[in-house]
Amino acid sequence: MEKSKMELIKEFIETCPLLKGDKINVDYLKDDIYSYSIDRTPSSLIKDQYLDGTTVKRIAFDFTVQAPISSRSIINLSNSKFCEDFMKWIERQNQDNNLPKIHGIETIECTSPGYMLQKTETTAIYVIQMNCEYYDSF
Repeated sequence: MEKSKMELIKEFIETCPLLKGDKINVDYLKDDIYSYSIDRTPSSLIKDQYLDGTTVKRIAFDFTVQAPISSRSIINLSNSKFCEDFMKWIERQNQDNNLPKIHGIETIECTSPGYMLQKTETTAIYVIQMNCEYYDSF
């Protein structure tokens, strides 16, 4: 059975050394510190369409991380650094043409910096919005 595009994206992101071998969930974020998830977000699937029937399609999704927060700046700054380093890793993978194993893939990219979506006294959920674009022909 052919794998879904989200499964292929998940497998690709799991190769990021910043995750230290941790697994990524899909549409589910555990309450544990350093839990990760990728979650589809609503957007137009078709970016461009050509006369020959070929289309450039887009998968929009969020990469979410549950991380510790504290009144100590050093912990919160490390969360910010993680987001920056993750974005650099994604950019480097594009430059090296090391992309998810999706047929016709053109790019995977971060479309927003990491930002805090919600928090408690001890944890926060950070989100990086992402896109994956690929060619699809009928």
